[in-house]
Amino acid sequence: MASKTHRRKKKKSRAFKKPHIGASPGHLVEDPEAPPAKIRVIAYNQERVEDRYISDPDEIPAILQAWDVAWIDVQGMRDVKTIQRVGDHLGIHKLALEDVVSGHQRAKTEEYPGMVYVAARMAVPGEVFDTEQINIFLGKNFLATFRDGGDDLLQPVRERIGNPSGRIRRNPVDYLAYAVIDAVVDAYFPVLEEIGERLDAMEDEILERPDSAVISRLHSIKRDLLNFRRAVWPMREAINQLIRDPSSMISDYTDIYLRDCYDHTSQVIDLIESYREVGSDLMSVYLSSISNKMNEVMKVLTVIATIFMPLSFLAGLYGMNFNTQISPWNMPELNWRLGYPFALGLIVIVTVGLLLYFRRKGWVGPGRKY
Repeated sequence: MASKTHRRKKKKSRAFKKPHIGASPGHLVEDPEAPPAKIRVIAYNQERVEDRYISDPDEIPAILQAWDVAWIDVQGMRDVKTIQRVGDHLGIHKLALEDVVSGHQRAKTEEYPGMVYVAARMAVPGEVFDTEQINIFLGKNFLATFRDGGDDLLQPVRERIGNPSGRIRRNPVDYLAYAVIDAVVDAYFPVLEEIGERLDAMEDEILERPDSAVISRLHSIKRDLLNFRRAVWPMREAINQLIRDPSSMISDYTDIYLRDCYDHTSQVIDLIESYREVGSDLMSVYLSSISNKMNEVMKVLTVIATIFMPLSFLAGLYGMNFNTQISPWNMPELNWRLGYPFALGLIVIVTVGLLLYFRRKGWVGPGRKY
């Protein structure tokens, strides 16, 4: 697992496209790197559901007139003209469409005449945490979503629409808007769970075999958490604005569920902050482990140097070779029959004595002091 996360590559994000200087407000800039636009319409009432793709946005007015609720899901931001036509049929303000096409809006809530606009950041499953913008427009009997069209995290909402006895089919369109927002928030939890598992594995690795590769992966996780925090904090405020500011588009019934969604965003933020603290603690543990390891190495080298200091003295002393014929005090051991074994024995006795002294002090061996 560790080697896999170390080889992770960052998903390439779409460039931030801004209108040229002096362009009129609401000017849409086409992004050639974005996927082509596809329009999926899910229209339903309590009796039946119709789910299909349409190629002509001019079909939208007839769909809105024929069905109680219509969900227009536009996937892909390349075809600016198609997005403009969809916006015209739904009455979306041109400034809101400019935010849709830009693709790098922070989460927010804005209210336009007869419509509520929510921009959110949707987690994109992958080896590295990334987000893409999802734009939600809540109208009188329609919900319009605009997104890049990558991994589809909204499939569970479509499956719930297929259940004739479910809440979505039995409630107005504002409950569908809540279901989409809730799906976006719930998609954060699996990503956080994966990050938590990586941190747990990293903690064991740091304690057992700390190395520089661990620090690289730890920095990657902290960077993901920072991006996560930037995406979720505004999301909580956007949901809070839906709850705090009364709107004719949101009923009291749906307002209760939005409060639960707000609680989920608070839980996500708490987990992010907790994991950020864990990451900082792991960094401190790594530095402490490296420091302790270095101290152990220095201790061993110090013990070896301390042992060899008296041995070097004895070897130097008996290497002077004074002339014993001039004075009996000039290295008398040179004429002893057992002079050499005596010198070796003295060295061994000094070595053993030093080791026993170090052990008694607790500097080496079991129970050594740090």
